Amino acid sequence: MRRLILPLLLVAGSSLMAQSTTINGGLQTGLSLPTGDFADKKFNGYYEGANGGLGIHFGGHLDFNFTPHHQMRLILNVNGFASKEQTIYGDTQQNSFGITQFGADYVFNATSPNRGGYFLVGLNLNKVKAKYELTGTPDFEANQSGKLGFRIGGGYNFNRVFSLEGHVNSVSVDKNGADGLDMDALTWVTVSAVFRFGR
Repeated sequence: MRRLILPLLLVAGSSLMAQSTTINGGLQTGLSLPTGDFADKKFNGYYEGANGGLGIHFGGHLDFNFTPHHQMRLILNVNGFASKEQTIYGDTQQNSFGITQFGADYVFNATSPNRGGYFLVGLNLNKVKAKYELTGTPDFEANQSGKLGFRIGGGYNFNRVFSLEGHVNSVSVDKNGADGLDMDALTWVTVSAVFRFGR
């Protein structure tokens, strides 16, 4: 059932395109801060997540503007996190995470898409790659694909081409198994600079 949510959202959005819809594209980039287990989960006293390491992201989007207030945004984002180094019995360990997201956001512009505040909520599918490096031992990698995530947030349009945006992201991941991350979800807070073209 969960795997059907995103396709249904995309189909519903495409049916609205039959109305007088304008389309524009853009880019986004910014910084991310892990929270919850992703930031501070420990096993035997050692961090398993990104333990306070700052992340970066970049990507692109397509906006389908149905009215001045309502739009659907297709997004593709690449997120990267590298943990702070920690010492385990004299050896150095560092954890890194790569998360590729594809999804759709519903965006509500409070005033207009060219100036003023807006709110967003969205669903996405994610590919997660975790890498654990400990000096003196082979690296361990875990890969999970098709993981459902959601995000909620808002921003401010300064003009027709530039916005600042913040949102909370959460991706459900497998806790156990060969590629388990020993966490139920990866959650982070993001601040983005958003650039739009074609408005």
